[in-house]
Amino acid sequence: MSRTCHLTGKRGLVVNRVTRRGKARADGGVGRKVTGISARRQQPNLQKKTIREHGQLRRVWLSTNALRTLARGGFPGVDLI
Repeated sequence: MSRTCHLTGKRGLVVNRVTRRGKARADGGVGRKVTGISARRQQPNLQKKTIREHGQLRRVWLSTNALRTLARGGFPGVDLI
């Protein structure tokens, strides 16, 4: 099972980690220089929860944003157990 939100489709993002050296120009230096860029993953806040979807129980990954929406009854046909 992939780590994506079952209801909203949220998944991990690939972002860049930027390594810098030097002193900022505002602090009296000559400016910050980039010395390296490497990829990293930003993972969403996913929780393993049991839901009732169209009468069937399913254990799925849900984002915390989807959990808040479920608490307000925002997804028709889906209930949190």
